[in-house]
Amino acid sequence: MPTLRTVTLNTGYDDCFTVHDLSWGGVGRSTAFRSVPSGKGISCARAAHALGVPVRAYALIGESDLPAYSGRLALEGLDHHLLAVPGATRHNLTLIDGSGHRVAAHFVAPGYTVDGPDAVRPLLQRLLEDIEGGDVVTLNGSTPSGLPDDTWAGFARDTLEQGARVIVDAQGAAFREALAVTGVLAFKPNDEEILALPEVTAAAADAQVALALRLLASTGVRIPLVSLGRRGASFLRDGEVVTMTCPVDGPVQSVMAGDAFVAGLVWGLFDGGSDEDCLRHALAAAAAHVAGLSGEALRVRAVENMAAVAITAGSPHPAG
Repeated sequence: MPTLRTVTLNTGYDDCFTVHDLSWGGVGRSTAFRSVPSGKGISCARAAHALGVPVRAYALIGESDLPAYSGRLALEGLDHHLLAVPGATRHNLTLIDGSGHRVAAHFVAPGYTVDGPDAVRPLLQRLLEDIEGGDVVTLNGSTPSGLPDDTWAGFARDTLEQGARVIVDAQGAAFREALAVTGVLAFKPNDEEILALPEVTAAAADAQVALALRLLASTGVRIPLVSLGRRGASFLRDGEVVTMTCPVDGPVQSVMAGDAFVAGLVWGLFDGGSDEDCLRHALAAAAAHVAGLSGEALRVRAVENMAAVAITAGSPHPAG
């Protein structure tokens, strides 16, 4: 059976506080706390597991955190392979508005520092050994200090040569370098991350999404797309820009919605749908996450959301 294999080189813990009466310099209340293993590939694996997608997560982890982190992933039922690196695992902070009036705020701590490409080679080697026919590999998020900008590009080439389908969710220079790899199934930049492309930055704001889609298509990627947060996702249909949206009543959290989007894209792939169907799955899963759902509740809502996804011609107006 095909498996999703997510790769995360900057893992962490997401420490989530539900707060009331937030006032800088004042005193408020915190009514709930949870801490979960995180990193974009870990979050993607969690959403995929909820959607019923077979998944294994590959990740770096601070050496002193290895037993605890592995144990917590196991408790969630997430199959994984971790490689220990020097240093402590970062703790990111999420503040959830207890009143439900505002979407959660997320603060990201610095990631690992490693001593060059040799530090991650054992993780890549294990991934290549595990890949089987039909598998999808997702390369998720930032890379540690000490690694070259083409790290994800190298992972993509090697996993493609091994027969995997590859999705790249990278930013900045790592995103630009990965665009040189032929045969990628999808890149998942959002409307801010496409500004890493000089041509897009130079274009008028209302032309940037369409230009980015055409630049992505020129690389030979199978599904050119740009995610747009609450405004959905734009993609190319027969060379024309269209936008897909899925409504969310009472949005709770936008953090990690992109990871749920990637998980949903793979959910659609494994369901055997068309490229457009895969994007419908992706939006449905992301919307369920934004509604604050996880586990079985996320899967149920994602299935319900499929019927609510709408498609319109053109790209939306830039976010205000």
